[in-house]
Amino acid sequence: MTTGKNILKAQRITFPEYHAELPLEGLTYKWDDVPVNEWTDYADKWKIPYKDLFADMKKQGLLYPVIVRDLKANGIYRKYQCGGRRIIWAKRNGYTHISAYIVKDWISEEGRKQIDTIVADQWFRID
Repeated sequence: MTTGKNILKAQRITFPEYHAELPLEGLTYKWDDVPVNEWTDYADKWKIPYKDLFADMKKQGLLYPVIVRDLKANGIYRKYQCGGRRIIWAKRNGYTHISAYIVKDWISEEGRKQIDTIVADQWFRID
């Protein structure tokens, strides 16, 4: 039962072994110091593109999970490489949780290969 949860679920979960639905409350990203409700003003000021992505997410939802890592091994997850704008959109739209792939090993060569496989599946697929 998911009482009290509003989960932004990804439509395409091709690596279920890495998948989790993480609380957005503690999920960190590049713009942590910018209040979520002020983020679009900040993005406009600094010419950070987001409008097309936000419009697409409003229309289609979340297509793929964001990729996260436990950077300091303290149970607090941070987005890996990209995903910050999707996290912000989810927060601005009342979600409490988001689909994510947790990457435990991003340092070793084997870990980077796993990440490359996930990234290639998400962003370089030709449908």
